[in-house]
Amino acid sequence: MAYLVLARKYRPQKFSEVVGQRHVVRTLQNALKSGKLSHALLFAGIKGTGKTTVARIVAKALNCESPEKGYEPCNKCLHCIEINKGIYVDVIEIDAASNRGIDQIRELIENLKFAPAKGKAKVYIIDEAHMLTKEASNALLKTLEEPPSHVYFILATTEPNKLLPTILSRCQRYDFRRLELPLLLKHLKWICEKEKYEIEEEALELIATEAQGSLRDALSLLDQAMAYGSRTKEDIIQAFGWHENILVEELAAGLLKKDIKKTFEIAERIYNQGTDIVFLTEKLTDFFRELLLMKAFQRDTGFTFSLSTLRALSLEYQKEEIFLILQTLARDLETIKRSDYPRLHFELSLMRICEFEKLTPIKNIISRLEELINAGINFEPVKEEKEERTWENFLKVLEKEGPPSLYALLTSIKKPLITEREIVVKITLPEESLHSVEIIKKRIEDFFQKPVKIEVEKQKVLKTHFIEEIKNRDEVKNVINILGAKISHIEVKDTFKEEQK
Repeated sequence: MAYLVLARKYRPQKFSEVVGQRHVVRTLQNALKSGKLSHALLFAGIKGTGKTTVARIVAKALNCESPEKGYEPCNKCLHCIEINKGIYVDVIEIDAASNRGIDQIRELIENLKFAPAKGKAKVYIIDEAHMLTKEASNALLKTLEEPPSHVYFILATTEPNKLLPTILSRCQRYDFRRLELPLLLKHLKWICEKEKYEIEEEALELIATEAQGSLRDALSLLDQAMAYGSRTKEDIIQAFGWHENILVEELAAGLLKKDIKKTFEIAERIYNQGTDIVFLTEKLTDFFRELLLMKAFQRDTGFTFSLSTLRALSLEYQKEEIFLILQTLARDLETIKRSDYPRLHFELSLMRICEFEKLTPIKNIISRLEELINAGINFEPVKEEKEERTWENFLKVLEKEGPPSLYALLTSIKKPLITEREIVVKITLPEESLHSVEIIKKRIEDFFQKPVKIEVEKQKVLKTHFIEEIKNRDEVKNVINILGAKISHIEVKDTFKEEQK
């Protein structure tokens, strides 16, 4: 007799045998009992979580001659037996990946009008329903909304987002979840007991982790491990070539200890072995994600993780340290994926994490602050005296910050009138310097934070008279005599303008 793989041998035949989808099973059983089962069902979820299996159980429950308590199919009547064998004429399974066109759907619709040949209901199970063409999906719309009373549609898909919104609106949706690791591990142990196959728990943990929530994948891997005769974690790693798991554990330990020498030795070994750096970084990131969750969920929650190593590491290191490493890896992973030099960016990421050793953990800072507080040191912030906004203080600030010419001018004028509403400044300026009024106004407003009104009295200075005065200055005459020079041109510049530049 041909060998029957574990996934088929231990395929659930009743609602009570379904693993990990109790929310779906309970709802379907209640609907069957009350006679309120929708004629169009949508089963959505990742591969290997039981969508097609539950669809067949529903088909049996609808056609079973003597259903048991809870609307369980008896699996003894002719209808149940034929459905289990896949030869029942009223349960039609369609693979939408290979029968996705409008012609196949039209043929299906033509056959709907015929009553069931044997049972009470005709059930169409359309697997990978998202693969149907747009035309084929549109052809199904009316039938899904108003099917004959004896017809039921069950659409199974791994990508419900690809289905037309009009299809989704006509179906009663059931989401199949990933199986949690403890549940997967428990089921694998049960099967090993049934098969009388001895295998270490750590080896099963590794298989369950690699399955990523898919029961079918887990059973396929267990099947392969049994064929290899693998019984330990090391046997599994050798049989499946999962050497990356060992490298990830070693690398994680090096990063947590901030041992840069050991970390780079492992990185060199990774490169020499030809391991895919992107894949390894993904595994390393996932390792630290699980480690952070292990730290967040206390032991009394019963939350079990993939590797025993996680349990030890989660107790030894602080949550903040693990979070920083995870955050760095998650950010650098995208860079490594896009880079033409993934090795370089991988090593830079490792170096960055090892440099965290120079950072002081928050718990140490808090501990030190508590010590200082207990020692009587006051950490209340010192409130600075608010500087009084007086004209004298303004001149002090101006003396420090400049410009000097502005300071010289404002110290020579009469003290302005300062009220609660505004400041009135009276100033005398030559006509050439009138544009400096805005500069003066802005500086005073910035300090006092209130409107400034400047009353300017123009000081008429003849330019020619000013130039003659310069020529007659003693220092100018001395320069002319010493150098034997003569004055060819004198240019009068605005001091404020030049200082602002």
